[in-house]
Amino acid sequence: MRLSLIFLLFLIHYNLFAQEKNINGKVSDENNEGLPGATIIIKGTTRGTVSDINGSFMLDVNEYDTITVSFSGYIKKDIPVTNKILFSINLDPDIETLKEVVVVGYGSEQKINLTGSVATLKDQELTLAPVANSSNLLAGRVPGVMTRQNSGLPGGENTQIRIRSFSEAPLILVDGVQMDFSRIDQNDIASISVLKDASAAVYGARAGNGVVLVTTKRGESGKPKISYSSNLTLQSATAFLDHVSASQYVELVREANLNDFNDPNATFSEDDIENYHSKTQGYEGGDWVDALIQNNAPMHQHNISVSGGSDNVKYFTSFGYIDQESFFKSRDFDYKRYNTRSNIDIKVNDRINFSVDLSYRQDIRERPAKTALSNIWIDLSTAQPIFPTELSENMIIPDPSVSSVSYSGSTTGNRNPIARSNRNIFGTYDRFDNTFRGKIGLKYKIPGVTGLTLRADMNLTLLDRSEKTFRKPYNVYRQNLETNELILEGVGNGVSSISDEQFRRTMVYPLISAEYIKEVGDHNVKVLMLAEQTTRKFSMFSATRKNLFTTSIPELFIGSENEQTNDGYSGPDIGRKSAVARVNYRFKDRYLLETTFRADGNVLFAPETRWGYFPSISFGWIISEEPFFNANQNTTLKIRSSFSQLGDDTANGISGFDYLTGYETNSTYLFGDNISETTIRTLGEVNPFLTWEKMTMYNLGLEATFFKGQLQVETDVFYRKRENILSNDQQSVANEGGYDLPLTNINISDDRGIELSAVYQQKMGEFKIDIAPNFSIGKEKFVVRRDIEDFTDSDYKRIYGREGQWVNRRFGYQSDGIFMSQDEINNHPIIQDGNGNLLLSPGDIKYKDLDGNDTINFRDQDVIGYASNMPEINYGINLSASYKNLKLSLLLQGASKFSIYINGPAATMFSNGSIPLSYHYKYAWQPHPDDPSININPDAILPASSFTASTNNARVSDFWLRDVRYLRLKNINLSYNIPKKIISKIGLDNSQIYFSTENLFTLTNLGIYKNSFDPEFDPNTQTTRRYPITRSLTVGLKMTF
Repeated sequence: MRLSLIFLLFLIHYNLFAQEKNINGKVSDENNEGLPGATIIIKGTTRGTVSDINGSFMLDVNEYDTITVSFSGYIKKDIPVTNKILFSINLDPDIETLKEVVVVGYGSEQKINLTGSVATLKDQELTLAPVANSSNLLAGRVPGVMTRQNSGLPGGENTQIRIRSFSEAPLILVDGVQMDFSRIDQNDIASISVLKDASAAVYGARAGNGVVLVTTKRGESGKPKISYSSNLTLQSATAFLDHVSASQYVELVREANLNDFNDPNATFSEDDIENYHSKTQGYEGGDWVDALIQNNAPMHQHNISVSGGSDNVKYFTSFGYIDQESFFKSRDFDYKRYNTRSNIDIKVNDRINFSVDLSYRQDIRERPAKTALSNIWIDLSTAQPIFPTELSENMIIPDPSVSSVSYSGSTTGNRNPIARSNRNIFGTYDRFDNTFRGKIGLKYKIPGVTGLTLRADMNLTLLDRSEKTFRKPYNVYRQNLETNELILEGVGNGVSSISDEQFRRTMVYPLISAEYIKEVGDHNVKVLMLAEQTTRKFSMFSATRKNLFTTSIPELFIGSENEQTNDGYSGPDIGRKSAVARVNYRFKDRYLLETTFRADGNVLFAPETRWGYFPSISFGWIISEEPFFNANQNTTLKIRSSFSQLGDDTANGISGFDYLTGYETNSTYLFGDNISETTIRTLGEVNPFLTWEKMTMYNLGLEATFFKGQLQVETDVFYRKRENILSNDQQSVANEGGYDLPLTNINISDDRGIELSAVYQQKMGEFKIDIAPNFSIGKEKFVVRRDIEDFTDSDYKRIYGREGQWVNRRFGYQSDGIFMSQDEINNHPIIQDGNGNLLLSPGDIKYKDLDGNDTINFRDQDVIGYASNMPEINYGINLSASYKNLKLSLLLQGASKFSIYINGPAATMFSNGSIPLSYHYKYAWQPHPDDPSININPDAILPASSFTASTNNARVSDFWLRDVRYLRLKNINLSYNIPKKIISKIGLDNSQIYFSTENLFTLTNLGIYKNSFDPEFDPNTQTTRRYPITRSLTVGLKMTF
């Protein structure tokens, strides 16, 4: 009996063991093309895998198991294992799910059913180029969206986003809550939708300039999936203002003296040129740019996420880290970010769904003592290359901006760019931003009323900011070039001080809604009713002490109590209430209607004008669904149109409560014996009628697909009238009245434009290509401008007036080269200096006499180019090609019809003591040593060097205006998916290595300025030096377990 039992157990064990086996297979579409990323799950368990780039998979199963195979856009299939080992699985397309679903206001919708203009980026497109600022992901990828960087500073990139060239920023929402998404980890983003017309109307008062919806990732049913990504990036500047060398500097100083009719040897002799060129002892000089800036600043990013779940609970959790170094060799402008996110969805039962979203981010900026970054660039621009960058190994700090000679310009001494960029010398600035966001959501399907769902959300966003600034003084020395003696010039940074500032902002955002969906025959109706409220409060406290007893302990208690200050304030800065009604109607899946009405109330305005009402209506007609449309199912065609009225309560300096009399206490008056006392005074007239800006938008669009979706084409034409623009009415009260005029809803402008986009996809065996170009043009015109004087003189009105003029235009003088000799000035028939041309010098700019009166005056001004605003034309093209495991993606991006105006030190040599630039040396008019009235530089196209400011050359003219056109290779990404048969041995489902570049090269028409100015950079800032935007090279790794 015992032997029989043992034998029976052996047979059972043997049979069980025999049932366990490893199966191989391939998941393909209806055309036998492999489907990468298909999910294969053992039914009833969470065990499974995903297919590789070719659709192949391996899985350990029992022969009595059933595997469930699924892929987005295809019908799920259950397959019994039985005794098979090899599987060839074809999935059929799901016609309904193949209709792309996009995120829209307060919900989602199939793209085919949209009646508005909506552009979308999916997560696959968002991770091609690793970025520290997620706002930069939009550049060149979305039609009608323009981005421009004001700085590339780590943790300080300020990227402007504009939709359809509108002059104001759009509303940005992350998971439905208004916030900046630039610091959100790009690996956490599932999609970005851009709403550009009536599709944005559901957001009413905040949607006048468009809406950007950012949606973060959520979990899906299946086994836990662990994803890890890591990359290393080297960053360099795309363009930089390069200084002349010490010997070149000496040459230009001698030329400037000669041009100013001074002794060329007054400062430097001819021998000095050779001494500095050969770096003779005592003449080594210094390269201040090289001493301050490094060429390859590293950045590394890491992100790990876990997602998965069952039919009842789904989760997504991620952790991210970034460490970005700056270009400064001191390594003291670095940025670090730690972030975590957890999104959980719980199905309580068939009627109740519950969700919890939590996120936390800490941004750390450790820099030298708080100072405007522009001060470092100013210090650099005046750092004379004849001085060494360091005077000894003991960190004796030179002052390169002044010297014993008289030509040095304004003696704004005690400045050293290297010292100002170094925490050990200048002091420290530490800033910690802690951002927490929490959301609890509840959905309830009402019993007895099919299709009715109630929803309630509660959002909380909390920002805590801590800033500590510690300044310490340092000695600055000047080197006597003749004796090499070190002379104490002064003390940099003033007295020692420490300040501590704490800032907190809290935003509470509750929302309740009811949605009803009903389908009866050919009719489909969806109704949304919604109410929401936004309240934001803030508080700030700061304290400062000076004359610290020691600089070794950077704490407040070390400072003198006799020199302490403190400040603080608190209160609400946002209070909104809103109600929304939206109805979507669809008939026979071909006739589409959407209408929206929103009411917004804002405490910024007086009770009588507090509420704004914003309607919209849009239509769509899917022509390809009509019986008369003879094309087969390979083609779809839809037209749509919309009308909407939107608002803006944030533009043009609304500070809040402008309808109430304001007071200030920092004005001083003299009383009695000329004693100054602090007083209270009003801030000027108030406006109780101040209200919303209003935008009326019209849009007409066409969408078409051909060849089973291989080719997709979309175009939009739009017009927007912007009314109630806030400004001061300069035409109502004369300037001589001395009144502080209140803001008034007085101005009007309009915008119009066209957008085009297309996507073409082609498969040829295992080779696949994608081509996706986009193009947009947008222009704005002033209709009413009452903030400008009403001129009566026709030329004044033409030049300085604005009504009826395009916004993106600039008036000035038209140049005609430069005077190449004194003889040319003497024989010039046009008087352009008001004094018989006696004030002109060789190398000065010539101007055209447009009115033909032989005199240059303000009436000779005309349109000379585009204003330094957003480009009117923006375009991009996404290209990708893949073969088996290898994929190459390229993004080209460009713009035109905007300008860069060269001014300040970038235009004029020695302006405010600035150092000439390399293009000055190469292209400036150069006097003959024996006859300074003639030029000896055959490449001369720029004015001559001079220490005397030239009124003639400072005129606003097209000489300094550069209308810009550029095409940039924005991104290249080359990736390779490691074969599954290799990575499966170490437990990986997928693994990818990639190489990526950002801003690799740019084709532009900037000519001699192409290496000095970046066309994508804000032109209003870079001529006076700003932290440049970056060119980057990245290697990275992605793995999925």
